[in-house]
Amino acid sequence: MQFILKGKMEEGIPGLTWEKTEGDRASLRDMVNQWGYCLKRDCQIDLDAFAAELFQGTVREAAGFLVEALMQGAYRFGRKALGPGASKRIFELRNELAALPAVTVFLVSAGEGAIEDVIEKARCLGRCRNYARMLGDLPANYLTADDLCLYAGRLAEERPALSLEIFRDQELRQMGCGGILGVNQASKTSAALLHLGYEGRGEGPVTALVGKGVMFDSGGIHLKSMSDMEGMKYDMCGAADVLCLMEYAAETGFDFPLAAAIPLVENAVGENSLRMGDVITMVSGKTVEVYNTDAEGRLILADALAFVAEGADRLVDLATLTYSCRDALGDETAGFFCNDETLAEQVETASKDSGEPVWRLPLGERYRRQLFWSKAADMANYMPDKRAGASVAGCFLEEFVEGKPWVHFDMVGPAVQRAENGRMEKGATGRMFAAVAKLLSYANGAV
Repeated sequence: MQFILKGKMEEGIPGLTWEKTEGDRASLRDMVNQWGYCLKRDCQIDLDAFAAELFQGTVREAAGFLVEALMQGAYRFGRKALGPGASKRIFELRNELAALPAVTVFLVSAGEGAIEDVIEKARCLGRCRNYARMLGDLPANYLTADDLCLYAGRLAEERPALSLEIFRDQELRQMGCGGILGVNQASKTSAALLHLGYEGRGEGPVTALVGKGVMFDSGGIHLKSMSDMEGMKYDMCGAADVLCLMEYAAETGFDFPLAAAIPLVENAVGENSLRMGDVITMVSGKTVEVYNTDAEGRLILADALAFVAEGADRLVDLATLTYSCRDALGDETAGFFCNDETLAEQVETASKDSGEPVWRLPLGERYRRQLFWSKAADMANYMPDKRAGASVAGCFLEEFVEGKPWVHFDMVGPAVQRAENGRMEKGATGRMFAAVAKLLSYANGAV
């Protein structure tokens, strides 16, 4: 799929038709996703008219939005690339696995020469987001923690601007990462914590990204039902997004430094499974009673947040965390929790501009106090009363951010397209990738 700029419409090449969206970027993203999903032959788009009539912004901004949203809709998982040994070669196969149609889109603009840079940056965003979706779409036996460590290692080799440390079981024990090790202790595959760094092109605040990486979630001893276990290979979409956001930052030359902590586990069932009532010690030194082994994501995120918080000025985590959030907001909107008003305003702006809807959900003492009922530990990972589960989970994570400005995205609904809808293929969506990429470009509270 390629994009070519032209100064005028060419006869014989069909154009795309549209309906007015009244400047609503979320509805516009749906429309452009649909264009990409149906794209099977060359076409042309009047970029100037698109910017003025639909996007209602500058041609440069409209071009970036259009290109990456088209690529989002056009993505198809290339399952034919899978085969014996493929799990060890995911990085080499990724362009086949994250497939796009062999078509050319001609973007027609009177000032075409001034927007080539933004189109290339948008192509990079669309490509990196589709790599993250491909990682989510892989069957769990093709992408274990070992396999994703190999992928991250190859990525760091290809992107010298990225640094990478990988901590496995022995190092995690020495670090005291009881949350990560506890969740993974029934798995045959060693747990991992990926620590990535990107220095940026200039000085500025350090943003640390954390992504939930449960490679498959059976629920542990609190075993999920068959219907609830369906799609649990997608419980690592947060980790995939964070890894590919770091690639996007390195490839496009972000101005500001970034760090990332990505915990990788499998919540398996076996003789060594974490049990209800077990007490684990987190990397922060806090102790947690495990009331629910299926509330495992917050345990690994808590270790990763505490690990990376010391060197960060602000924290952003992405996770498919609670079905309480999906029950409240559905499949089109991500919930977010934030302890800092400036950062919350940036999230709202990034969401609006990118057309990826979010809704702020509450933190606070009325939810936080429901964590502190354990007689054996400092806190519990779950409350016996299941109400307000998303807010209680958010309050649990807030205990580990060391007072830093922090935003948590609970995206269990929009991270996965559960049925074909004519806009995107069934599977991982990459939702929130564009919004978080925009959020990362903000520094010192400037929007």
